[in-house]
Amino acid sequence: MLKIGVFAMLSKISIHMLRHYDEIGLLTPIKVDDFTNYRYYSENQLPIANRIQALKDMGFSLSIIKEILSKCDSDLKLKEYLIDQANLQRKQISSMQQQLLLIENTIHNLNVKTILPQCNIVKKEIPTRMVVSHRGKIKQRRHEGILWEKLAHETTKQNVQFAIPPYNIALFHDEGYQENNVDVEVQRAVTNEYLTTKNMTYKKADKIIVAALIYKGHYDLLKEATEQLVNWIADNNYEIIGNTFNVYHVSPETESNPQNMITEICLPIK
Repeated sequence: MLKIGVFAMLSKISIHMLRHYDEIGLLTPIKVDDFTNYRYYSENQLPIANRIQALKDMGFSLSIIKEILSKCDSDLKLKEYLIDQANLQRKQISSMQQQLLLIENTIHNLNVKTILPQCNIVKKEIPTRMVVSHRGKIKQRRHEGILWEKLAHETTKQNVQFAIPPYNIALFHDEGYQENNVDVEVQRAVTNEYLTTKNMTYKKADKIIVAALIYKGHYDLLKEATEQLVNWIADNNYEIIGNTFNVYHVSPETESNPQNMITEICLPIK
């Protein structure tokens, strides 16, 4: 048997920590003197002490180490557990590297002169929702209101109840940014079920991951905002997998001053 002081020297674990390990049931002495309360350890416990230290160096907490020692009673089980932990660590490292890239690119972009905010772009999910929509070709983007009017006419006829939030979206089916002869679909999220007609389609819109930029101001800024969003996607190693769409949070429907419009430009990414 080894006195606690000797065991501490051999295992390179302090006496204080050995007492703590005993208290939490991680590494208990083989004998405790009834009169002096002095702890004694066995040479056979040195490999266990080393394993505890090795697992601590891997970043595991004492509670997790206790669980590992109790459940992983063979090298095979320990290997399987560590493989799972290694995969988890890789995911966390990848996530942290992406976060660092976002921080560094934001720092860089804040040095670039622009009329749009440089820190208002995020990756987010647009949820699954039921929508009513109308799709058509317009000569110019500024004529988008024609499509909204046609959709509004149909929703009024069917007494459509809009969801909260309504997700007032204009989806552009042309590749890239176009000002003329634009193929646009306008849609709003709804509750209940409605009939599909010539000017209104009732359907399900699947959830999607997007890069999104929200800004306040005139629609004249849409082209610059879209270009800025495309650059952000490229700079942060994402890939565009769909067409642009705008979410109108504050629009001419409720606000007459263009400077108070709040628009969210979205691009599907992976």
